[in-house]
Amino acid sequence: MAAPRKPFDPPTQEQRAFLEQAIEQYGKAIYNFALRLTHNEADARDLTQEAFIRVYRAWRSFVPGTSFLSWAYRIVTNLYRDELRRRKGRYQEEIPEDNAPQAFGGQRPLAVTPIDEYVERQLSEPISKALQALSVDQRQVVILADLEEYSYQEIADIVGCSIGTVRSRLHRARSQLRNLIQHYSATST
Repeated sequence: MAAPRKPFDPPTQEQRAFLEQAIEQYGKAIYNFALRLTHNEADARDLTQEAFIRVYRAWRSFVPGTSFLSWAYRIVTNLYRDELRRRKGRYQEEIPEDNAPQAFGGQRPLAVTPIDEYVERQLSEPISKALQALSVDQRQVVILADLEEYSYQEIADIVGCSIGTVRSRLHRARSQLRNLIQHYSATST
């Protein structure tokens, strides 16, 4: 016979205030980060919601004086990796290796997001396509370093790897981006 479940403890006023402030102050940034990772609005909303559930549950583990956004990005990153692992067996397309470009066979992905449209308008079609062709890990470090302007140490904390790994991924990603931009620029003219 199973033990009776403990009733859910109602949140404290302090816990509610922490969560409300986090959502108000960082909700949009966390959603945009999730959207850049997933390239799908529904998945980004789910990922953001799950991240804030985790923030709510682990609010006491946040160390005041440190970057809340880095802590939250780390939560999003871990949730996204977990989801990719769960999905791996359900789809025919495998998760790309760290250095393997992703290709859509000249076709755009079915889900076009506002971020994708913004990137295309602001950066150009070849850069947008090149960014999409990077692996998840490479795209993530490029976004964090070049768009979000995090330091290598902050990126290492978010991604959960060493600074050397961040530098290596970023170097390979930028090199691959250059090659892909040249390729996409040549094919679009």
